[in-house]
Amino acid sequence: MGLMSLFSLTSLGQSLNDYKIALIPSKFSFQNEDNQYRINTTVKMYLKQKGIEAYVSNEKLPEDFLDYNCNKLFVNAIEQNTIFSTRIKFEFKDCKGNVLFTTDLGENREKDIAIGYNLATIDALNSFGKANYKFSGKDFDDEIIQAKLKEMNKEDITETKVVTVKTELFYKVIDKLTGESLILFKTSTPSVFLTSFKKRSGVVVQKDNTWIFECIEEERVNTERIDISF
Repeated sequence: MGLMSLFSLTSLGQSLNDYKIALIPSKFSFQNEDNQYRINTTVKMYLKQKGIEAYVSNEKLPEDFLDYNCNKLFVNAIEQNTIFSTRIKFEFKDCKGNVLFTTDLGENREKDIAIGYNLATIDALNSFGKANYKFSGKDFDDEIIQAKLKEMNKEDITETKVVTVKTELFYKVIDKLTGESLILFKTSTPSVFLTSFKKRSGVVVQKDNTWIFECIEEERVNTERIDISF
C-alpha cells in the first residue's frame, strides 16, 4: 500500500502522563442506570480538577473526539463491596486495554447506599495523586510518524511525492510538496476507510482503481475524487 513499503507499528511504551483526554462510560458494569449514584460525573469533575480533559460517553462530545481512540484514557470502575461496606476502585487504560494506573480501593461504611458510593468514589480518587500526573505534551500522531519515517530508506522518501505511514489503526498519507496530510481509519472492509476531508466526515472507498470520498451533505450523498496513492 502506498509508493513505498509499509511497516508495522513498533510498540511504544505509554504512561499516564502521555494523555490529556479521558473517556468515562455513562454506565459502569455494576450500575443499573446512567450515572447512578453520580459516580461517573464525580470522576469527570475530579479528573478535570487534575487537568485532564474528561468526558462522559453520553454527553455531547467534541466533533473530532472519536476520530482517534489511542490519544485518550479509558476509565473503568471495579466494585468490590462487602456486606458492611461499599468498595470501589478505578482503572485507567489505553486503547488496547493495557492498565496504566489503578487507584487504591476506596471504602466507606455509610448505610445510605448513594452516599456510600459517593464517599467510596472520592476515597478511591484521592489516591490518584500517587500517579504524580503531569501531561507530557506528547503528540501521538507525530510520534507515530517520526517512528515510521526513521525506519524508511531516506532515498525512497526523497524520490517520492507521497509518504504513507501505516499504524495498527490508520494510514496517514502525507503530501511532501504541500505538507498536507490525510488520516484514513481502517474498517472491516479493506477498501473502505473513515476519514475527515476538508472538514467533512465521511468514507473513502476504492472504485475502479480510483479513490472516492463520500459524505452526507444536505441529506444527499456527495462524492469527490481524491488524489492519493495506495
